[in-house]
Amino acid sequence: MCWKFFFAVIASSLGSGFQHGYHTGIINVPAEIFQEWIQRLKTERVVGGSVTAADDVMTIWSTAVAMFPVGGILGGCLTGYFSDRCGRKNSLLLNNLIVIAALTILSLSKTIDSFELFVFGRFLAGINAGLNCGLCQIYLIEIAPDEIRGAVGGFYQAVITTSIMLSQVSSMVFGDKENWHFMFLVAFIPAIFQLFSLPFCPESPKYLLLNKDEEQAAEDALRWLRGTDDVQEEMETLKAEDNMVKRLHAFTLKRIFTDGALKTPLTVCLVLNIGQQLCGINTVVYFSSKTFGDMGFSPNTAVHLILGIGVAFAVATFICIAFVDRIGRQLFLRIGFFGMGLDTVALTIALIMTEPKDGSSYMKYFAVMFMFLLVVLFSLGVGPIAWFITSEIFNHGARTLAVSLTVSANWFANFLVGQSFLPLQSALGYYIYMVFVVLDCFFYFYTLLHLPETSKKSAKEIIEMYHY
Repeated sequence: MCWKFFFAVIASSLGSGFQHGYHTGIINVPAEIFQEWIQRLKTERVVGGSVTAADDVMTIWSTAVAMFPVGGILGGCLTGYFSDRCGRKNSLLLNNLIVIAALTILSLSKTIDSFELFVFGRFLAGINAGLNCGLCQIYLIEIAPDEIRGAVGGFYQAVITTSIMLSQVSSMVFGDKENWHFMFLVAFIPAIFQLFSLPFCPESPKYLLLNKDEEQAAEDALRWLRGTDDVQEEMETLKAEDNMVKRLHAFTLKRIFTDGALKTPLTVCLVLNIGQQLCGINTVVYFSSKTFGDMGFSPNTAVHLILGIGVAFAVATFICIAFVDRIGRQLFLRIGFFGMGLDTVALTIALIMTEPKDGSSYMKYFAVMFMFLLVVLFSLGVGPIAWFITSEIFNHGARTLAVSLTVSANWFANFLVGQSFLPLQSALGYYIYMVFVVLDCFFYFYTLLHLPETSKKSAKEIIEMYHY
């Protein structure tokens, strides 16, 4: 692979995955700062200055948190439309305009003291992230050679985990009452980087040939990406896929849900994307600060533990993408789901035994260890593979529609966990984690029985596996 190909991977992933991960993690550590700001604004607006009830503040805060996945659902739904209408590369570039608007609004919300603007900015950031995770995985899978397709597709998750870690560093530096708006200014950097770097990269060769019927442009794009003029063999493969897709006729929403050859892979991809969010990982991503506080750790210690989790996320993800094409998707996913199920049982026991909450129980250290292990097991397969598996399994004609559906389902599951976990934890205590154990067992057996191995297989071979 030549340096131009890796440049295209970095240019497309860095600007896209960064926004996804950064806005996922940025509000975890300074959550209390944001809530105090909301309470102050609400109190100042009330005649007489009476203190706003904590429930009202929590409702506004929960809405702000929820707007990110709600926007993600909308962005996911729009993925197919923009990728087919504007192209993969151009859609990624245009999407930066949305995040620039979101970052401007989020930064200004403190200056003009408006939590309504803050909520709207979170919604726009969610739309951007929802579009990014669909558009980027399509672009990456379509430009990647078959032998390293998994590593290239998984790089998006690597950027997400790295940016989550950087968001935690940013919140440690700027996450105080006076400077929290600077946290959002940091995210301008990758947006500007993508706006200036991605135009130098070509459009997806598959899009140029199969969507636009521009054979010469597709061949030129392949030459640029491969760093050689010898691309005839790959062009012939693309033409064979083009002929096969044309014989399959149009792909509609009705057909993808009723045609058995399409419904089966769609169900597999939906289960994996929903499983990525319902495996229990979001209890760490969204609520680790609260959990560490409940275990008796000081705020300063909790912040450093959260940063450590971010490092574990990133390191384990890079290990996965280094081996996913050699070991295969199936084994990594099975290890991930089965391991997370066992680990969550141990985590539940450790959390229950952290009494008393004065921090004296040694079991809290075991609980922290199991939280770190949960992150590692997730990142070794479920995290990276779920994002690119839809683009890998579906043929070009059905790809954008399938990605729109699975990305939207992924964000809906994200929203479901974010909104239901704390109320359910209040009712069930730490036994709520056993729900994730049951779900992990289901996802493990489903993967074992229904997911074929796609590593290093060509698009034509994958299509034939499902008898399109």
